Amino acid sequence: MTGAKIMFIDSLGETYGELPVAILIVSLTVCAALVLSHVINRVLHKQLAGSEMGEVSLLINAARVVIALIAVYFLSENVFHVEMSGVMQALGVTTLVVSLGLQNLIKSVVAGLLIVAGNIVAIGDQVIMGEHRGEVMDINWHQITIRDRDGIPHIIPNSKLIGDTFMRLNGRMAYRHMFDCQIRPGVNLALVKTDIETLAANVLTKNGWIAPGQVAQVLFLSSDAFGTNASIRIFISDIEYAARSMDAVICAISERGYLADHADAGGGESAWKSDRLG
Repeated sequence: MTGAKIMFIDSLGETYGELPVAILIVSLTVCAALVLSHVINRVLHKQLAGSEMGEVSLLINAARVVIALIAVYFLSENVFHVEMSGVMQALGVTTLVVSLGLQNLIKSVVAGLLIVAGNIVAIGDQVIMGEHRGEVMDINWHQITIRDRDGIPHIIPNSKLIGDTFMRLNGRMAYRHMFDCQIRPGVNLALVKTDIETLAANVLTKNGWIAPGQVAQVLFLSSDAFGTNASIRIFISDIEYAARSMDAVICAISERGYLADHADAGGGESAWKSDRLG
């Protein structure tokens, strides 16, 4: 098949000139490769969009590389008259030498292909990888990015997914956010704790931000003459709600009157609420 192509292109070169024919063949091959890459890109995006895998860049990039290699091989054999068997042998030796220094990278790339082909993990999954737990945000050639419940991203080589402990969890991950406050002296801390947890849950539920099955937590850390230091933890369903949820909860708590800044409140609804919890 390759020989017939070479003879056909050579005959065109003899008739119309080698340079014009070479330019034409190169242009057509590049255009065909770009069109094929675009078509495959759209097909993969369409197929993956409706599957559990999501849109994973690894498959798209792999398809582009294969198309580019086929185009280079075709042009080398048929236009530039380069004997690719000799080149492949030379590349084989070079690849062996390079691979010895890139074992970890190659292992991660191979592991990435296995991950995608076996649908081991997909974007949006909640996973446990070794000491890390979070939601998968991206999968590429050599690494996976997961975001933990505090919103901190962690980059993990694909090879660690194959070699370390891995667990795929059901459902979405609850994102945790914390802020501190100080409760004024002289109030019933048990009632304050219950009130803050209920108030935070109501605010988050009303706005659709609360993570399913999660409740707010109040931890009292230390006490001094100025009051009791507390840490408030809320759990939201999406990190997108982080700033708005904390703002809404803090504003709601500040109106209750039992924060240290309101210790001198002289009356009104806030003071009444403080007395009710005292």
